[in-house]
Amino acid sequence: MSGLSMNNLNKENTSRFKYYSEEALSIASISSKLTANERLVRNYIMESIINYAALVNVADLEQVFNTRLDDVLAIVDSLVDKRTVVRDELGNIVFAYPVSALPTAHQVNLQDGRHLYAMCAVDALGVAFTFKQDIKIESVCRHCNAPVALQIINGEIFDLHPTTAHVMHVDLKKLDNWAGSC
Repeated sequence: MSGLSMNNLNKENTSRFKYYSEEALSIASISSKLTANERLVRNYIMESIINYAALVNVADLEQVFNTRLDDVLAIVDSLVDKRTVVRDELGNIVFAYPVSALPTAHQVNLQDGRHLYAMCAVDALGVAFTFKQDIKIESVCRHCNAPVALQIINGEIFDLHPTTAHVMHVDLKKLDNWAGSC
């Protein structure tokens, strides 16, 4: 198995980011922006989407967490405000970054044997870190529709096909909806 690792890149190759500081290229993790209760609800939503391959009905969360619907709605509303989950017109949760309840071009297989769809290519990469396990990604290039496949093992990219694949950076801090950016 051949590996491509960020650690293998020499410093000269990173000069292509000369217009951006390290701070501009990084964003805080979603989890770091949440309260303990919000993390608990978000984690349940992600696990539910993965395990049942279905939307999450907010009313069902009342029984899961044995609490009042108003309390659950307040947490879900806060997650929506923090751009962590997305609800459809009926109020069902369809996305909990990085997981999509709807099929996308970004399929991820977790080391534990489960399968999920990611919101976008960058979210597919983030699945390894969100769930703290190795992953395999099968996707397509948004620009040319060519297949893209890779593995992340121990937090590093391996078996990237094609080897010329890359992620184009956009300033995510300027976008309300990141899904259309990769």
